[in-house]
Amino acid sequence: MKIVFLGEALVELNHSPRHQTYGGNVVNRALYLARLGGSRAIDVSYATCIGIEKISMKMMQRWQQENIDTSLVKCLATKYPNLCFIETDSHGQRHYHYWNKDNAMRYYFSYGPALLNHALMKHDYGAIYISGSSIAALTDDDKTLLLSLLEIHKQRGGKVYLDNNFRNDLWSTRQAQYWYEKIFPYVDIAFIDLNDEMRIWGSSRYLTQRYIKWGCREVVFKQTKKNGCTVCTLVISSNSLLRVASIKLAVKQGDDIADNAFVAGYLAERINKHTIAQSLLLAQKLSHRVTTCSDAIIPSDSMRDIM
Repeated sequence: MKIVFLGEALVELNHSPRHQTYGGNVVNRALYLARLGGSRAIDVSYATCIGIEKISMKMMQRWQQENIDTSLVKCLATKYPNLCFIETDSHGQRHYHYWNKDNAMRYYFSYGPALLNHALMKHDYGAIYISGSSIAALTDDDKTLLLSLLEIHKQRGGKVYLDNNFRNDLWSTRQAQYWYEKIFPYVDIAFIDLNDEMRIWGSSRYLTQRYIKWGCREVVFKQTKKNGCTVCTLVISSNSLLRVASIKLAVKQGDDIADNAFVAGYLAERINKHTIAQSLLLAQKLSHRVTTCSDAIIPSDSMRDIM
């Protein structure tokens, strides 16, 4: 299967401006899945908008080195990727600060939607992955265009995977509610962080009913507790009947680095029609390995045995 990830790229500064990395949750999930996909018949593409300056070109080069197809990446002469400073507090929890609200990703469709449109229309891609931050970064007109693309994609039998990542620097809770109501009915597998869910909806009341109403086939709920243990509960909805499986991950509170690995591991198995139990096992295994590394991406040699 060919899958395209749509989302913004980040230039990350961690602790010191001298420690510069290239990241973003969406592209890091794409990167891990590209590694896992080599032996699983999964081809990964990345759709984003960047600049033409040296940093943007270095990011593109790195994605290509990880076997991520960049044919759907747009380069704009007058725009730049977002800048993110990662601050780690005394408890080891990360705090993210963003600067460039007018970043290049915001204009992915505005400068001509032909690339992604054409790819989806030709049915080149069996699946598309979107994050809440991907939706939030677009203009309202382009959110509407994305909806029409998802409609066509679903009619042609394509899959949609989505997470509910919420960033208040990109949109308000009211805006998130409005667009999630429209987009989630297209989603086949949803990755739901309960902390973000509370930020968006203000309550966990009617939590599962909301996704049953929208028709999501699979929903992976993640809850981070005070002891730093993340509990992932999978809910499969079919005619309002639920089947639940849970696992525990010993990760730090708010550690989305492990989340990226978990999502990639889970999708790698589910795309190949493996069982939920098998998918959770690979997701858990990769997540544990990532938590032993201080960087956002572990070396490929550290996961060679599961690639």
